Amino acid sequence: MNKLLVLAYLCVQFVTLAFANEPGMDSLELTRFDERIIRLQNTLQANERNADGWWKTWTILYGAATVGQGAVAIATTDKSTREDMLLGAGTTILGVASQILTPVCTHFKPIEKDSIAKLSLANKQRLLEKDEKILEKQADIAIAGKSWQVHALFGVGNLASGLITWIGFKRSFGEGVFNFALNMVITETQIWTQPVRAKKAFKRYIQEDSRGFGYSSTLTPEWYGQVSPASCSFGLRF
Repeated sequence: MNKLLVLAYLCVQFVTLAFANEPGMDSLELTRFDERIIRLQNTLQANERNADGWWKTWTILYGAATVGQGAVAIATTDKSTREDMLLGAGTTILGVASQILTPVCTHFKPIEKDSIAKLSLANKQRLLEKDEKILEKQADIAIAGKSWQVHALFGVGNLASGLITWIGFKRSFGEGVFNFALNMVITETQIWTQPVRAKKAFKRYIQEDSRGFGYSSTLTPEWYGQVSPASCSFGLRF
C-alpha cells in the first residue's frame, strides 16, 4: 500500500512539473514553425523590394522632369515655352514631394535561417507576431496608395494646372484641357503601377491560417493528467 501511495505521489509531482513547463513542440512541428517564419520573411522581403523599386523609379522620374523642365525654362527666350516649363516643373516637384512625404517601405530586414533556428520558441513566436504586423502594414500601404483620396488629391492638382494654363496664361480652353489630361495620365499611371503584392499576400496569409491570424495564437496546448492508486496518465492535447 505504501508503495502505491509513493507511486501516486511521484506521479502527481511529475504532472505538476509538466504543467509548470512551457508548452513544447516536437521536432517536426518546430521545423514547420521555422519554415513558416522563413516563408513569411521571404514574402516581406519581396514586398519591400517591389515597393522600394516603384518608389525610387517615380521619385527619379519626377526629379529628372523637374530638373529638365527647369533648365529649359532658364534657357529658352520664348514666353509660352517658359511658362509651360515652369508650370511643369512645379507639378513634378510636387510629385517628388508626395513621394518623399508618403514612403512605401517598412525598412524590413530579414533574419538568416541559421539565426532563426537558434531562437527559443518564445522568441520565434515574438518574431512571427512582429513579421505579421509588418505584412499587415505593407498591405495597408498598398491599399492606401490606390484609395479614392489619392486619386482626388492628384486630380485637384492636375485641375489647378489646367486652369493656370487656360486662365492664368490666357491660353485656349483646349490647351488647358490637354494639360489637365496629360497630367492625369501621368499621375494615374503612377497610382496604378504601385505594387499590390502585399495586399494579396496578406489576404492569402489569413486565408491559409484557418485557425485565425497569427500562428502564435494557435499555440494553446492543453495539458491533462489523471492519477489513481493503481495507475497514472498524462498528456498534451492540441
